[in-house]
Amino acid sequence: METERKLVQWRNEGLLDQAAFDRILAFEKRQPQKRKVPLLLVIGLIFFALAVFSFIAANWQLIPDLLKVAMVVLLMWIFYILAYFSEKKHFGRPIIFRLLGLAMFAASILVTAQTFHFSTSNSVLPWAIYIAALAHYFYWRHFAYAVVAFIFGISTLMSFLPQAGWLEWGIFIAVALAWFFFSKDNAPMIFSWMLLFFSGLMLWNLVEYNSPFWPVWTLFALVLLLIIIPADKQRLLSPLYLVFGAIMLVVYLAVRGETEMSLVDLNWPESIALAVTGLVVLVVAYIKFRPVMWIALLGAMGFLLFDETAIALAIVAELSALAYLIIAQRQDKPLALGFIYFIVVQFVIYVIYAWERLDMSLFFLIGALLLFALSGIAWWLNRKREGVSP
Repeated sequence: METERKLVQWRNEGLLDQAAFDRILAFEKRQPQKRKVPLLLVIGLIFFALAVFSFIAANWQLIPDLLKVAMVVLLMWIFYILAYFSEKKHFGRPIIFRLLGLAMFAASILVTAQTFHFSTSNSVLPWAIYIAALAHYFYWRHFAYAVVAFIFGISTLMSFLPQAGWLEWGIFIAVALAWFFFSKDNAPMIFSWMLLFFSGLMLWNLVEYNSPFWPVWTLFALVLLLIIIPADKQRLLSPLYLVFGAIMLVVYLAVRGETEMSLVDLNWPESIALAVTGLVVLVVAYIKFRPVMWIALLGAMGFLLFDETAIALAIVAELSALAYLIIAQRQDKPLALGFIYFIVVQFVIYVIYAWERLDMSLFFLIGALLLFALSGIAWWLNRKREGVSP
């Protein structure tokens, strides 16, 4: 037994006395042993399941409608019962059986919709799967259920298309906010935050005003969450704001620089409002959560996109990448995200301005030299800060 072997090793090293050794060993022996299902039995069950599903698939069209739904629901209950006994009798993995049961629940919804020709767009069917996944997470608090809930949340959001409604959108935001505030772990908070951001993109379908800046407005609105959450959660979510802000800046740069389209939806009033909001975000972030200040640059997007050459936008992207690396280096913060952002910006600028003028090998050579130079500067600053002569 591995535990006994480790205890013997610790006792021989003088880390445990004999009395403690005996107490720990007796305690471990009293613990219920997990029963392992024989490998041949597992393989047999897999082949049996494949045979059953193959038979059902081959005769699916001949099966009566109600029997189709009943079979999927029966499979759902079988998996949940197996999960119950798996947890009680300590065999297998209960979470796998529950995930299979949840999958069968989703399948029963889809089979019902397909059999009786129900629409999954703007209906309660995607909601049922999403709420069931959230219920699994809040009852068992496992990371896997959070991942499944996020996937079904995206599916529910996509079901609003092509005609999104304000009621469904408002309920979705309320559910996502509830998940955000009642989550105890980091991953569910990140997933729920992402659902809130993606719900902001639905404004393109909800609002008649076709603004190209709905993602920026959404990110600025989500800054309000940082005001009402604890400092440790602010540190958790700050990289998300930076990543999404960097992605948006690069996307705007690529779209403006690579397309000949005229951004007819641009107007001075919205550009001014966006700039003012960016300044407010800058001031609030400077006072309460400085790592997020970088997203305030997006407030200038309304003015930068008027430049059809995208040169001003490219300069902002380039300078922001360099400034982030310099400041992060001086503050001993991780540089990985900054370097990735810098490389992406360089590549986008190359595609926009030098694709037909500069050989690809020369571009990579220039990029490598820039990275080597930045790495050398970072190493030199580290050595200098530590008091070592370079």
